[in-house]
Amino acid sequence: MRVETSPEAEGQFPPTEAIPLEVLFGVRSATRDEPARAEPQGPVATFMYARVRNFAAACETMAGPELTAFVNEVRRILSAASLKLGGEIAQRRPESILCVFAQKPEDRIPVHAKRGLHAAILTVHDSVGLANRVAARARSAGLPPLAISVGVHLGAGEVAPRATNSPGMVHATGEAVEIARLLQTVAADLHWSVVASLATRQAAGTRVDSGRHATMALPDESFLEVVEIVGVVPRKGSVTPPIQYERLRASLQHNQQFARIAANSADATNPGVLQGAGRLLIEDYRLLRKIGEGGIATVYLAQPFAGGPPQVLKVLRLDNPERLIELQRFIQEFALLAQIDHPNVAHIFRQDFSGGNAYIAMEYFPLGDLRSRMHQPLDPGIALYYLSQIAAGLEAIHQVGIVHRDLKPDNIMMRQDGILAIADFGIAKQVSMHITDTGAGDIVGTPYYLSPEQALGKAVDARCDLYSLGVVAYEMLTGTKPYVAATARELLELHINAPVPVLAAEHRRLQPVLEKMMAKDPARRYESAAALLDALKRLGE
Repeated sequence: MRVETSPEAEGQFPPTEAIPLEVLFGVRSATRDEPARAEPQGPVATFMYARVRNFAAACETMAGPELTAFVNEVRRILSAASLKLGGEIAQRRPESILCVFAQKPEDRIPVHAKRGLHAAILTVHDSVGLANRVAARARSAGLPPLAISVGVHLGAGEVAPRATNSPGMVHATGEAVEIARLLQTVAADLHWSVVASLATRQAAGTRVDSGRHATMALPDESFLEVVEIVGVVPRKGSVTPPIQYERLRASLQHNQQFARIAANSADATNPGVLQGAGRLLIEDYRLLRKIGEGGIATVYLAQPFAGGPPQVLKVLRLDNPERLIELQRFIQEFALLAQIDHPNVAHIFRQDFSGGNAYIAMEYFPLGDLRSRMHQPLDPGIALYYLSQIAAGLEAIHQVGIVHRDLKPDNIMMRQDGILAIADFGIAKQVSMHITDTGAGDIVGTPYYLSPEQALGKAVDARCDLYSLGVVAYEMLTGTKPYVAATARELLELHINAPVPVLAAEHRRLQPVLEKMMAKDPARRYESAAALLDALKRLGE
């Protein structure tokens, strides 16, 4: 669609009431006679990318002078604040714009980040006024509202004047430009009005006010901390009426509401489209590093912005509608863990969705898992101490009807104080649940620690975890696994038919306990983890 701009049609959508820049921001605006030109450009500048959402949908309800006036007003809104605050246009389309803010000769200190963020705030303010005027039209009934999303990033980029047929514009390329574009999509995904990288926010000084934080993964697998820009703080001794600053904050909030309404409308018409698909974007956490990857989720070490110790985030990307079954299992894992508060079970803090991802925030164990302590046989006293703790954790999860089904040293974590905690409930299942996340006869679990009934694909109950714990106990005491085979099939056959291995003479008093834990018939095992704990206490007497 090509629309010619025309000054005769400007009256159809009058501009939003202007806010005086000089008193509000304390920076000098450029004039038509004195265009803002960044003459000695350095390698670092601030880039602002803004896009008006639902622009095309609004255009489809207009024609003639009204359409031309609307396109003219969007064009003015996207460029006016940036030009007044010393920015230059690098790219302009009917619904989007890329602007560059570079160091100016008259600036005693670098203030291009402040100029860029102030321009972003003003651009949102103007766009909200237009969104309200468009929504008031009779033909806009049922139309998703206009909403603008803005990304601002300070970084290195190549900036050069354009050809003579593009006066007043520059050409901008580089990583910082692409990050600014990416931050604009982050703003849309999170329904924030303006998103800036943390470095940009810090460079802008104390007069730019920020709100929520998030972390985004970049294509090179590094992480970028981003913040929500929520307003401008008055200068000390400012004579500007407080209402001016309140209006800007209100506009940023109203635009967020418009963005949420528009997103809900899009979800209703495109149920298979997932917000933020394919991008790792987590709100409220600073991602520190990737620490693992499993069948359906990736695990990161993260620091909550609210403070406190680091946590582990288990993240499931929802970039494919076919992953809904995986999402069901993911949410089930949280629902199971949230029922338990026990020192021998890993703590879970929250489950949430962020930018097209589902995640579970869990306790972090800097000392790692039990496997790291089992390079050789453990001292019998320590082995019994660990065995009692694991049994206590199993009793806690069995009390709420949960069967772990994959108990092994890798899923038993160690705290700084020596307390063990059972973790990773990825294939755990509540006995009372009727969901079928595995088909009849499917084998679920790690073969070295699998119970005979799991190996046969039979129904399981809490006693299958006691068998697995018996395997772990044997390995703690001897440094070797009870059954070893060349193939998985042969290993499963040993679990089903091979006799319980015999412990060395120094551990002979534990043999009856091991025999009962690893009995092939579940009916011959301890009836519960509590019964096992009683037997272990009697051994210690």
